[in-house]
Amino acid sequence: MNKMVRKQFFITAEQNKRLRAHAAAAGVSEAELVRDGIDLRLERKPEKVDWRRLAESFSSSWAERENLDEEMREIRRRWNRRDQVIGRKAKRS
Repeated sequence: MNKMVRKQFFITAEQNKRLRAHAAAAGVSEAELVRDGIDLRLERKPEKVDWRRLAESFSSSWAERENLDEEMREIRRRWNRRDQVIGRKAKRS
């Protein structure tokens, strides 16, 4: 068995209810189901962020922008620059 690393995270009450029921029905631990779910998700090919669709869910003013991908790259570039100026290692976008 691989070395385990402890993680702590929040799930909704509905997710908790479903997780418990599914684990009991399958005769496995909740942790095992969570690990299996993580494995399934990580096996998928990473999805490219659809900034337009995401923006539409927040605000019509953002959704109307024509060059949203370029604007988001510029915002990330400025944040990376800010991190460099204050001495933190910049994260890759």
